[in-house]
Amino acid sequence: MKHFLKSATFFVTLLTLAFVIQSCNSVKPIEKAQLEGGSWVLKTLKGEPAQTAFSGELPNINFDFSKNLLSGSGGCNRYTGGFTLSEKNIFSAPQLASTMMACMHANKESEFLAALSTPNLVVSLSKEGQLTFSEGKNVLLEFEKSQKTATSEVTNIVNVDNISGKWTLSSIVGEDMVVLFPDKPASMEITTDGKVFGNAGCNTYRSTFTLEENTIKFGPAMSTKMACPSLKGESLFLSKLSTPLQAALTGDKLTFLSEGKVVLEFIKDTGDK
Repeated sequence: MKHFLKSATFFVTLLTLAFVIQSCNSVKPIEKAQLEGGSWVLKTLKGEPAQTAFSGELPNINFDFSKNLLSGSGGCNRYTGGFTLSEKNIFSAPQLASTMMACMHANKESEFLAALSTPNLVVSLSKEGQLTFSEGKNVLLEFEKSQKTATSEVTNIVNVDNISGKWTLSSIVGEDMVVLFPDKPASMEITTDGKVFGNAGCNTYRSTFTLEENTIKFGPAMSTKMACPSLKGESLFLSKLSTPLQAALTGDKLTFLSEGKVVLEFIKDTGDK
């Protein structure tokens, strides 16, 4: 009888221990709705306050789970790319692409983007609303929800009305804009009746487009044939219009992506000179 009681007690102890271990190892997935619908602003970078690491604009991050697309500001340049977030809150965004603008303010943008691109980060969201990205025991990034509305940062639905107007090219597949366009950058004017035209760097061009669920398709581009010192930038620009692209609108910046990578990025021409 004593042997039976000892065996039963040992068995119950094992079950209790297994339950405790399972409970400790279980991870509650972060609800997507808690991450979407607004911009997350950097609070700390590897323990350093964001205001110390960035003298200008603070980096931010925006989630679009419908396309598994990440976007935001690195403190100066805009970045975007695909991401994954598992049910165990393991995050990876290894192929983020950013614009290549010259930055006026001192910042640690490269460190921020490198930290955000670290594979298999553990994401946690505190009751106080603090979003944390950790590698092992090391906290790499901390964010807090911006008080601004989501529409002031990112427009998830792109349509002919909010992208119509004049746009100036600010980035093309990470290449040096000054080298590709020594005289003036390419431009694009989009109309609400499905037409697009502008200057490709030297020659003018015109085309048509269709837009469906943020995917834009340009028709064959017709351009002038003027002699130009260099057509490298112009040829690259026009070639990027030959395949379907995903469009994303962030404030006054219009971005075209292919397979989660930034292909073209434009800045809205407001006419202010």
